[in-house]
Amino acid sequence: MENSEVLLGGFAGGFLARSLTHIGYGIYFTTSRLIGIDLGANGGGVLGGTLAGFIHGELMPKLSSEESAETIIDLERMKEFEIEKDQISRIELKRPGLLGTGLIVITPKEGKPEKITLRHRIAYDRLITLTKAFSPELVRSS
Repeated sequence: MENSEVLLGGFAGGFLARSLTHIGYGIYFTTSRLIGIDLGANGGGVLGGTLAGFIHGELMPKLSSEESAETIIDLERMKEFEIEKDQISRIELKRPGLLGTGLIVITPKEGKPEKITLRHRIAYDRLITLTKAFSPELVRSS
C-alpha cells in the first residue's frame, strides 16, 4: 500500500454474491485499487454495525487520512482479491432485471475476470456511483 492511497468508498452485504450459494460480498475502492471481500470467509462483519458494510455508515465517506489508512489496513486483512487500477482493462456492469440478477465483471489486463452477482438494483446503483468515482473511463454499463 502506498502512503497516498485513499479510500473512496464501498459496501458489503446480501445485495452482492459470488455464487448462488455464497451470498454476502463486499466491494471497496481506493484511489489505486479495487478490493473484494468475502463476508463469510474473511470476517467482513468487522465493517458492520447498524449499516453493515458501509464505512462510517456512508457509501463514500469523507475520512481523515488516518481513518482512511486504518480502514484500508482492515480491508487488506479481509480481502479475497484485489486488482490495481492500472491493471484493470474494464469494469462492466449489467443492471438487474425485474426477475433476474445483474453482474459486475472486473476484467484485468492479465488473468481471469472477477465476477460478482448483483442481487438488487440498489447494488447496481451504488456500483455505478463507486466505479465512476474510481475510474470512469473503465466503466461500461447496460
